[in-house]
Amino acid sequence: MASQVRKVAADPLDISYGELLPFLSWHDLRSRGFLGPGITTALFGAAMFVAIDAKSGVNPFLYILTGFIGLASLYLIYLWCGKKLPLPYVLLVTVLIFIFDCFFLNLVGYGNKILPFPIAPALTEEPAKALPVVLIWLIGRRLRPARQRKYGVREPLDGMILASASATAFAFVETMLEYMPKYGANVGPPRFLFNTYSHIAWSSMLGYYIGLAALHHHRPRRVVGALILGLFLAGTLHDLWDAPGLVPGLLPDNIAGTLIVYPLWQIILCIASLVILAAMILKGREVSPEHEFLWPFGSIPAYRAPLVQPLPEALLLEGDRWLAIGASRVRLTLGAGLTGGDIPCLVAAGADGVVAQVMAHPSDPSMLVLRNLSRSTWEAVRIEGSVQEVTPAGTIRLVPGTRIDFGTMAGAVLLTPHDPSSDVTSASNEIEGEPSPN
Repeated sequence: MASQVRKVAADPLDISYGELLPFLSWHDLRSRGFLGPGITTALFGAAMFVAIDAKSGVNPFLYILTGFIGLASLYLIYLWCGKKLPLPYVLLVTVLIFIFDCFFLNLVGYGNKILPFPIAPALTEEPAKALPVVLIWLIGRRLRPARQRKYGVREPLDGMILASASATAFAFVETMLEYMPKYGANVGPPRFLFNTYSHIAWSSMLGYYIGLAALHHHRPRRVVGALILGLFLAGTLHDLWDAPGLVPGLLPDNIAGTLIVYPLWQIILCIASLVILAAMILKGREVSPEHEFLWPFGSIPAYRAPLVQPLPEALLLEGDRWLAIGASRVRLTLGAGLTGGDIPCLVAAGADGVVAQVMAHPSDPSMLVLRNLSRSTWEAVRIEGSVQEVTPAGTIRLVPGTRIDFGTMAGAVLLTPHDPSSDVTSASNEIEGEPSPN
């Protein structure tokens, strides 16, 4: 008879190798958000030391410092928004918009000259910074749900992060090509220290409303109202910031005005912009479909997490199947067609307006399936947790407990005991000429 191997319990007072050499396991460090910023800071610091000894007509040290402050401001917004999008993607968007703005800054400057104050910033600079976000929103709507959540604009947090990236690129181009040549390189660092309260804040506010419009894109009035309100709010704060330099006599032109009144004006606007920005970020995190995965609470990035969580496995019973979407329920009977009124975020592929239809499974007539007759691809989470993409003309089994992400709305398949009286009520309504309540 083989002797059993006895397991010796670890000594709680002993020192493990992980405690002695914690730096050998650095996988967790990469996901905590410390390694990347630390390495970036070291690189910028080394570049500043090199720039000190540079013999050139310009001061590269101040340009590098300005770039570092701008990057840190963008990363701060990225953290506040819960790392909603992949950071490399956000940085790539920033670089691409920077290149775009280098060619179109003169066009924005020309618009500021021909349009009178106070409508110039609201109709030139703010739309210029918001245009890339709108384009990403429109292009992203053609992507599959998984890629749309990773790269598109589906909600306010997406719009705010991408708008911050656009604002950082715009402010850097404006500072490098317009303000530094005119006022000297010393203006760069303090201008970017204000960037979180100025360009980034105003663009993020407009980005919040662009994301809100994306979240409610099936309601055109709300889309238009959100965009107008966002442009008005961002433009008004921008105008107030520029007013002392554009409105003669607004502030006293003396030492008191330069050293007391003007700085106080800036501080008040900074506090107001920060309060509005923080309130929008908190509301954006609250309404986000992935709010439980946002940094620092989620164990995985929000863009990788399932949009809807699976329900515990339930027994397949006979009864009435329903599709619950928010507070409304739609009864799923054989042959029933669901329209845009039932699922407002979907657009029908055909002219009849039907976005989904309940059908019998071809192999098992007792099993009902929901066929996708819309232009969008759905994402279904089965009761065991697996994820299935339901492309147009595809089907998903109507098993109770299944969750379906239709885009900006999610539904769940529910089961209730069958009530025969409902059939009698429906039949009597049809005889009397009244539509069935379901």
